[in-house]
Formats: sequence, C-alpha cells, structure tokens
Amino acid sequence: MAPAPLVDITLLVAGNGKYYPKDGETVAVHYIMRRQDGTIIDNSYERAKPFTFGVSLGDVLPGWNEVVKQMSVGDKAECVLPPNLMYSAKGLPGLIEPNMNIHLEVELVSIQTSADTDQGNDKRRRNR
Repeated sequence: MAPAPLVDITLLVAGNGKYYPKDGETVAVHYIMRRQDGTIIDNSYERAKPFTFGVSLGDVLPGWNEVVKQMSVGDKAECVLPPNLMYSAKGLPGLIEPNMNIHLEVELVSIQTSADTDQGNDKRRRNR
C-alpha cells in the first residue's frame, strides 16, 4: 500500500489517466504560483515554455514532486503547498515570506522516461 500523499490536489481538468510520473523521469509542467494573498509569484504560461525537472532527483523543492506524482499527463490541478515542502522558514527574500503557504496551479504537459533520454528517442515521450 502506497503512503498517503503529503499534499492534496484538486483536479481542474482530467488528463489521460494513463501516464503518471515515476522517480527519475523528467516532467514538463506549466504552472502559476501565487502568494497567499493571490499575488502571482511566477507564471510559466507567460514565458510560453514549460518548466522541466527530474522527479525526486533533488532538482526542485519537495512540494513539486509531491504534486506531479499524483497527476497524469494532461491533468491540470491546484493545491496549497505548506512551507515545509517549499521555502520553509527561510522564505525567498523580497518575494516569499518565511513560513508562507504557496498556492500552485499545475498542468502536467509531458513525461520523458530515462530510457528516452539515454537513447535520445523522443518517440517514446509520453504526452497528450
């Protein structure tokens, strides 16, 4: 039995329900990150380029991993990430206060397995 997730997500749009990221795979996500008062901190949609990172490889703060591992390709979800999974007591000076919850809206665009990367084979990339 898998452990309960550390973050509850609310599904806004259902994806394919078929492909879920695993540890070591690379994901591409679009996101909008907000402060508790709703102020946007960052928005990948504005850059028109998804954010990519390796799942559970230490590439990102733990909250990101907790969220994407619950999503299938094409899912769009929102959640509130507690400080212990994001910026903790340090915060991010001038942008995120210490011990602040982060509101995140995430869309899982694609998953690339380590085999895809090792073999340079984009045909095996799992997306919508």
